[in-house]
Amino acid sequence: MKTQLSPHTAQPKTIIGNGKSGSKVTAETKPAATWAGRWSELPADHLKRWEKRLYTPKSGGLSLRKLAVRIQHLGRREEFRFDTTNHAAAAAQALERFRFLNANGWDATLAKFKPGSTIAPKLNVTVGDYVAAARDLRKLRERTLNNYANCLRTITAEILGIRPDRGTSKFDYRSPANGHAAWLAKIDATRLEEITSDRLNTWKRDRIAAAGSSSAAVASARRTINSYLRCARSLFGRKIVRELKELGHLTLPDPLPFAGIDLEEAGSMKYKSRIDAAALIAAAREELKPAHPEAYKAFVLGLFAGMRKAEIDLLEWRMIDFPQNLIRVEETEWLHLKTADSAADITVDPEVIRELRDLMPPPTARPAPWSQFVLASLRPPRPESPRPYYRCQSAFAELSRWLKSKGVRANKPLHELRKEIGALIATRHGIYAASRFLRHSDIGVTARFYADQKQRISVGLGQLLTTTPAIVATPAAAIAQSA
Repeated sequence: MKTQLSPHTAQPKTIIGNGKSGSKVTAETKPAATWAGRWSELPADHLKRWEKRLYTPKSGGLSLRKLAVRIQHLGRREEFRFDTTNHAAAAAQALERFRFLNANGWDATLAKFKPGSTIAPKLNVTVGDYVAAARDLRKLRERTLNNYANCLRTITAEILGIRPDRGTSKFDYRSPANGHAAWLAKIDATRLEEITSDRLNTWKRDRIAAAGSSSAAVASARRTINSYLRCARSLFGRKIVRELKELGHLTLPDPLPFAGIDLEEAGSMKYKSRIDAAALIAAAREELKPAHPEAYKAFVLGLFAGMRKAEIDLLEWRMIDFPQNLIRVEETEWLHLKTADSAADITVDPEVIRELRDLMPPPTARPAPWSQFVLASLRPPRPESPRPYYRCQSAFAELSRWLKSKGVRANKPLHELRKEIGALIATRHGIYAASRFLRHSDIGVTARFYADQKQRISVGLGQLLTTTPAIVATPAAAIAQSA
């Protein structure tokens, strides 16, 4: 055994010698040759192929650091986790399990490499069981899964009348009693079979009845119902259910919750423009820009580029192509986009680019923390936060207050700017141009929510109401004849 210094650290690194001859090591080790094709085209027992299939599992939104792999065989898929962060070592262990599985089958493989996992599939699956299993699949971002799970739990609590224990509150997160945790435990103990179509339809009718007789309130209740249903049933999506069935750990009810439940007719969801863009821009330059420059940046990016709140919050200066008048929205270490179609180049007017350049801070010898972002804030980004989190929340709050003072009464004033630019583009260039600019994955979304013909359509008949009609004289002979 000999010791040498690593080039990257001053600490000595110990190298354990191999007692085998060089020829034996070469014969037993299959070095990966240079491969110009796809790794998936390599043989199934090629070590490099398994190295490419490794991933880092997560629990509760946090990385576990150790490596894992999924192996599928005869319609069943299992995850195997390794007690190492070394890709080569983990790939060798994955290959060992794969070869053993092909030779001995699932029962022997699980007994050897995952003892205790060969138990029978769980019956009477509860809400808590299902949410935990869906989380382990890692198909959804933690923040998205929490939103879906909250909607499922809300519906479950309302259809079954699950209330907090007496003397506690479901909003109590901190006291020793922790009424919220106790309330969630009661919901999570509910069996999925109890979420029946009859109960769901009764729940919908009760919510609509509680809205009263106002047509606006009823329409709002229907939209709320649809929002809950869409999110809750997304947990039972085709891909998630298929993979859970392949794993075989849960026996899911048939039919699944929310199967055959229709959404409510909520009326038109089209955006109704109430914004005078020219007046709003002039007021923003005069009032917002000097007093609250970060809020003004958010205003510019929201109205002129149609960017979403999270995109504005984590936009970096390097993503602005000043010579080409482009803003490149892309996945980064910090920014997770809503859909794959959200990644795109946004073309903006040269005047907008000049405005952003003027707002760019001058370079300094010691840049401020997080100075790579367009909106300045001392709060760090938290991409793995399980709940909505924004670095520049104070700037967004200031912008919302200002927009509401200017008559923008929507619940989400910043998002109203995105809708406004979408409506303007739809009017001038058509629905397809608006869909591309807004980066929707489906043009149906644009047609359903954002398209608004701001241009007034009229044939001009109203002019006749202000025109004095000409008096046509009737010949005397005609008068006499009629008499």
